[in-house]
Amino acid sequence: MSTSFQYKGFRADGGEVEGRISAADEADAISQLVARRVTPFELKPDAVANRYERRKARPADRARFLRQISMLASAGAPLLSCFDSLIEDEPCREIAEQARLVRADLRGGSRLSAALIRRMPDLPDYGPRLVELGEATGSLPERLTEISTQMEADLAAAAEIRNALAYPAFLAIAGTVAVFFIFIVVVPRFSALLSESRGDIPALSRIVLTIGEFAAANTVSLIGGIVVLILVSARLLSAPGTRRRLTALAFRMPVIGGFLAAADSARWARIAGTALAAGAGLIDALALAERGVQSPRRKAGLAEVRRAVRAGAMLEQALRAHTDIDTMTINLVRTGRLSGDLARMLLFVAETGEANTRNLAKRVTALAEPLAVAFLAGIIGLVVVSLVLAMSSLYDFNIE
Repeated sequence: MSTSFQYKGFRADGGEVEGRISAADEADAISQLVARRVTPFELKPDAVANRYERRKARPADRARFLRQISMLASAGAPLLSCFDSLIEDEPCREIAEQARLVRADLRGGSRLSAALIRRMPDLPDYGPRLVELGEATGSLPERLTEISTQMEADLAAAAEIRNALAYPAFLAIAGTVAVFFIFIVVVPRFSALLSESRGDIPALSRIVLTIGEFAAANTVSLIGGIVVLILVSARLLSAPGTRRRLTALAFRMPVIGGFLAAADSARWARIAGTALAAGAGLIDALALAERGVQSPRRKAGLAEVRRAVRAGAMLEQALRAHTDIDTMTINLVRTGRLSGDLARMLLFVAETGEANTRNLAKRVTALAEPLAVAFLAGIIGLVVVSLVLAMSSLYDFNIE
């Protein structure tokens, strides 16, 4: 486990420098400083008890770290120096520890792509492959920039979905609490008033009163069951297999499925276009883009597309035969192939798809809010109507 040290020393030009460095021990810290051409005259453990803001890395942390690496690499900094500069003040403990392992692999002669596969397994599948392509073509800074850009686009798409569903989710939770309160507090009081005339009230009212009596008698058990259900659901959602099944289900949903499919198509087009623009062959670009697709069904179809293209089929024909990608995208792919500039056309498809994704997010928001309100109003209205029917059924109203 690494320890943070504060140091003061002299640079090669005689100037004084101070800072913080992470190392296994004092000897390792001195070795790192000497490698940076710094002669330390003071070295002590960092007085800050906990300099990390969080322990576990979030997807945004990984995108941010790769963005920083790409900016330093684009400025001409050596790869090892990029990692040295960022590890020292990295706010996420997991990212810092993984970056140290990557740096150690690089010092041992490993390629960055191999080190990322081994040490940062939570990166998107296309990430290390684009890095490998950059290493092969001498365009590593550009590929790192493209990876971070795509990761940020994926995060933005996910944020749009969360933002679209945040208010409906709040309504659902608040409405559920309100309905639960009605059943355990309000309905039992009416049930006590109507206990001697239960046979004279409508069936709907009897059902509502029975549910209210059960909820009032078993309030603690119901709350405990809800808590257990939430905990079990959270545990299941943390399992990769469950997330894959839920992802496949989400792609089949009417509105959200269209949103996810548009985002998936844009992601596929951007990765394939980026790989082609970087000099990759068509088969390699298709294999790389396939890794960025989230829909299991579409991923299987794109694997068939790659095999068909390898066998000699035209790309647009293979897409039409094996995927559900829309006709406009397929026509644009055909135009790009015929014009000899498929990479630029795929990037145009990606930009168009990302714009459509943003529009669909607005439509999801516009549709989800009234549906949530209507659903909750329907449930509460049903309870109120059943209670009114129960009370009115006990009296005869003669209107002359």
